[in-house]
Amino acid sequence: MKNFFLKILSLVFPITCSSCGKDLPPLSKERICSGCRENFPKIEGLICSKCGCPLPEGGQFCIVCRKNKKEFAFDKMRSAFLYEDKIREMILKFKYYNRTFLSADLSEEMIKVYEKHPFFQQTDFIIAVPSNFFRRFKRGYNQALLLARAVSLKTGKPSLENILFRKKLTKAQFKLSKKQRAKNIDGSFYVKNKKAVEKKNILLIDDIATTAITASTCAKTLKKAGAKKVFVLTLARD
Repeated sequence: MKNFFLKILSLVFPITCSSCGKDLPPLSKERICSGCRENFPKIEGLICSKCGCPLPEGGQFCIVCRKNKKEFAFDKMRSAFLYEDKIREMILKFKYYNRTFLSADLSEEMIKVYEKHPFFQQTDFIIAVPSNFFRRFKRGYNQALLLARAVSLKTGKPSLENILFRKKLTKAQFKLSKKQRAKNIDGSFYVKNKKAVEKKNILLIDDIATTAITASTCAKTLKKAGAKKVFVLTLARD
């Protein structure tokens, strides 16, 4: 009976794809159609062994990681999409326009990346990159945490919350140069419960990686608190 009324309701208020606007089947739990999913720019082919940056010309490491293998504190980072075209639009809607329901659909490709790389299986816990209080209060949610919960649900790896925190307000990273980003984010995080991460392998989740400085700073903080390894999985790579 419930499904019958939901089908009737969907005729009046149809469920549409959040990307192209195409009508989705009644009672559909998806919010992005299969056609749009297939056209999102996935990261495929050769990538940097360390940071996961695409390497169209081949090689084991990108220029940054080749010059300094200790540039990033995390052990490995991988991303699902290139931050461009339609996926960029989706992430902006998810991040700034209260489309929190998109976390389920957007995390699907992250799960595929997780399953593709064996080192992710070493993970003991999942932790989201924290947002500062002001941004979380303004938006009403932390998009990285929503993705972390979705990944946790689908992988069975427990998500640890209220462990990693930001201890100071920082400027938006996308407005800054690489050097400014490093200075802006340095010393911004702390671990509240060190015993929870001691000798553990952590999977850090974030929405976008640009210079990877934020993820690296979080990894550095977690390792100082006793974490054994820190892997990073992001929705997109800019």
